[in-house]
Amino acid sequence: MSFGLRALGLVGLLVGLLAALVPLAGCGGAASARPRIPACAGAACLPGPGISQAQVFVEPAAKTAPVVHAIQYATTSVWLEVYMLTDTPVLGALEEAAARGVDVRVLLEQHPYGDESTSPRLTLERLAAAGIQARANDPAYTYTHEKAMVIDGATAYIMTGNLTRSGLGGSSVAANREYGIIDSVPADVAAVAAIFQADWDRATPPAAALADPNLVISPVNARPRLAALIAGARTSLEVEDEEMYDTASEDALIAAAGRGVQVELVLPTPSGSPPGGSVPPTPDIARLARGGVHVRYSIVLYMHAKLLLVDGQRAFVGSENFSATSLDQNREVGVIVAAPDVVGTLAATFATDWRFSAPFTP
Repeated sequence: MSFGLRALGLVGLLVGLLAALVPLAGCGGAASARPRIPACAGAACLPGPGISQAQVFVEPAAKTAPVVHAIQYATTSVWLEVYMLTDTPVLGALEEAAARGVDVRVLLEQHPYGDESTSPRLTLERLAAAGIQARANDPAYTYTHEKAMVIDGATAYIMTGNLTRSGLGGSSVAANREYGIIDSVPADVAAVAAIFQADWDRATPPAAALADPNLVISPVNARPRLAALIAGARTSLEVEDEEMYDTASEDALIAAAGRGVQVELVLPTPSGSPPGGSVPPTPDIARLARGGVHVRYSIVLYMHAKLLLVDGQRAFVGSENFSATSLDQNREVGVIVAAPDVVGTLAATFATDWRFSAPFTP
């Protein structure tokens, strides 16, 4: 089934447009110095129809249970590639898994943005002391911002949130909006595992893994696949994101609004905003609003999720923000989902977040 790209002429047009975008997807800028990071080309840049069967968990309601239980029930392997890992229950579950003979491997970003603490190094030292194979991220990428886990080579957890307290349930003071997709499609799981193995070895992921049509991988195909999802929208785009720092993505949303698509965007309230006071405008957000995008700021939860819901029929969920670094230079992984129950849950959650948000006022 095709969602939004039904007309053959539109597909052909998108292939041409996306081929022009390939230099942005991994061949230009920082990626030019990283020859082992290939980019997609032509039709390979187009997104797939979305996986038809999956499960979803929503934070902060789910808390640590989905991740911790997955690790606890692992029988052969737990492979985890993540940006931040500080949650005590998750660390304990990883240690217990290693103690019972499970092959536990962790790839961890060593220099998360704005974090001058020693927590990544200490986390690796703690994991190593427990017999866990733990390594620092591949420096070929600006950041390893991925949040994915493969259990027993059979199930992939593709998440928006870090494995931290704020990402897994939060506290009485603050909590994040996050999503996690549980994907058991063999091709997807094999691709996520192959990407992990390549990053573990600091090597090029195999072409078959990068060609999976339902995975959104930075810096390989994230930019053109997300652009194609936006371009294919007919009636609505519902977006949740932590960052909007990418002119091309903003232009795509504005273009969608210009052709009559209802575009709604929920962002975190900017830091420094006075309680109950007006939110200071930023040039990016002001430009989106002028272009017909309806923008709101989350006022109950911190908006850390990365969600793109297209025509209420399929959705992207993953680690990519709409920023040039995220799309073009980081290691990121997301997935396209068309399972009706999952899309329904995402749509209902977005509706709640939209209702509990403050409109942007220029």
